Amino acid sequence: MDQNTSAEDKEETLFLKMFGIKSPVIRILDFLMDNKAYDYSKTDIAKGAGISRTTLFSVWENLESAGLVRETREVGRAKMYKLNLKNPVVLKFIELDNAICDQYASQITAQEAITESQGDKTNQPLISV
Repeated sequence: MDQNTSAEDKEETLFLKMFGIKSPVIRILDFLMDNKAYDYSKTDIAKGAGISRTTLFSVWENLESAGLVRETREVGRAKMYKLNLKNPVVLKFIELDNAICDQYASQITAQEAITESQGDKTNQPLISV
């Protein structure tokens, strides 16, 4: 992971764009959903979610007590965490994320089909410079 990633540099995912939510909890869950196969330290989660460590620590206890995240192992002094895929709420978040991606993909496909058919009819570029 790039060590220089900041909240401004982090491109928002479809999940975040769909809701326009800046909640740190949603940003953390979104990062962990996009990286389900791996475990991360709290520092890496904060960087990946585009939030400060202070913000992460202010909401972390709630994530753990709700069972949304779980500790996987220790690497030196760092504890590693990942999304708790056995939690039904987490599974619903993943389902929602997949539905958003499917919806967005179908919109893009439909738009490309329209663009293609317009291009075939006119044989002219759709965007003038």
